[in-house]
Amino acid sequence: MLVRDGISISFYLGHSHQGISQRIESALRVFQHAIVPASLDWYCDSEGDFRELDAAGREFLEQEFRSLSAAHVSLANHAHGVGEYEFIYRGLWREAPHGLDASRLSTVTFWLPTEFLESQGSDAVRELALRLSADLPFASGHAGLAFNAQLSLLGVDELVHRERLLHPGMDVPDDSACLYLGTRVCGVHWMNFLGPPVLTELGGVEALRQRLQSPGTTVQPLSEGRAVVTLGLEPDAGDVTQSPVLPGYRELARILEPWMYFQGDARPWRDTEDQRRWERRFLD
Repeated sequence: MLVRDGISISFYLGHSHQGISQRIESALRVFQHAIVPASLDWYCDSEGDFRELDAAGREFLEQEFRSLSAAHVSLANHAHGVGEYEFIYRGLWREAPHGLDASRLSTVTFWLPTEFLESQGSDAVRELALRLSADLPFASGHAGLAFNAQLSLLGVDELVHRERLLHPGMDVPDDSACLYLGTRVCGVHWMNFLGPPVLTELGGVEALRQRLQSPGTTVQPLSEGRAVVTLGLEPDAGDVTQSPVLPGYRELARILEPWMYFQGDARPWRDTEDQRRWERRFLD
């Protein structure tokens, strides 16, 4: 399976790996408990190959999580194509001398299959996203429908591009966004996690709540000056043949536009204008 629709839950953190590793491990345990009987039995080694999680694999993960600099951990429920369940963590060493720009972010992503949504219900997915966020000092984050795909393989990128044009509620995650995102937000999704400084500059929870009038949109305050905006009771892929297309998503996009990150504007792309149109699909 080279392309799979699923649920992506991602958080962007303005912290180095050493300062958040224990919180990331805690979130991983929450995720592992939630997906039982599925399990993350395969890990990606330092050569980029997936191997069964045996004693050597567990030692490798321990070394990554205990690293004093950076860390990269990828786990999946199988090693053939894209997994139904995945955990991907990139912890940066932001204080490295002559290293990465300190504005770059650590990031963690949790993947669920749409079958989990269908069997457990949207409430279970929403509660899981909230539990995962509870102890993470995120700057921003999101959860919603997305394509999990091996985009580097011939033909896969074109297939995903065709599908995303038909269903604007489906995200196409950008693994390198954390290197450029900074304090901006990465698009509009079913659940939109906002932290400082964006939420502060928006005027806080009450000011944001007053500006959002679409039925089904909720603004829930979280700890440490953060909040989550949820667009409807369940995620919606959208359908361009129907009108209007995801009006709640459009409303939030208009409010967040000054703080949104647009890859098509920020760095080179195979078709920059095409990418820009896609990223502005709820604005133009």
